[in-house]
Amino acid sequence: MSGYAIVDHQKIDSHITFIRINPTDIALTLKEVFASLADLAWISAFDELYLRDGFQVRAEASVKYIAENIIKTTDDSITSSSGEYVISELARKAVVDKLAYLDIPLAELIKIKDVGNHGFDFYTKNQDEILLFGEAKYNARQNAYGLAFEQIIRFEKKKQDSSDIIDIDRFCCVNSKNNFAKGHKGFIAAFASKNTSTEKLIEGITANTDYQEAIKFKELICVAVNI
Repeated sequence: MSGYAIVDHQKIDSHITFIRINPTDIALTLKEVFASLADLAWISAFDELYLRDGFQVRAEASVKYIAENIIKTTDDSITSSSGEYVISELARKAVVDKLAYLDIPLAELIKIKDVGNHGFDFYTKNQDEILLFGEAKYNARQNAYGLAFEQIIRFEKKKQDSSDIIDIDRFCCVNSKNNFAKGHKGFIAAFASKNTSTEKLIEGITANTDYQEAIKFKELICVAVNI
């Protein structure tokens, strides 16, 4: 994807990473996000025909819904509907490309429901075979990190990550699932960021009470998307 650039990448702590993304052209970014969602080449990686057929049905239904209701080909601005898709996909791609973590399709493409799944938005696996669960939040008026961290902690307490493991089971190695079963896991907070300096943004993030709860896990990644 060429419609965005990573403008900041730093460590807040040994296990905490901060990444900031700047979409260089909103209309281009929207088109590339949709193209990325519609690219179902990942399905061919499965050997079993029943898995390929099953994921094809799920993914095509979601892509159709997104094309008709969320991201239109004529869009040239981010809306409240498309915002979280854009943040999810940009954050997912940045983590995969920058950190070389596992590329797992967005949750909307691999879950049973067509859209509006009540679970984490995206997933990946780090180099230590730790699974990370990502949550994306969009707010048109202010930095949305508080919303992302609040949702992560709420989902973790209700064991939403344990529920989501069923959906991503086929994408994960045995070691990563065993690590998860032992409580070794991480999270990604992806959120809309506004005209705030990175220094001030990190100050606000680290003061957030839900962030302070999230840092107890094996890894935490904060992805700010300037939209």
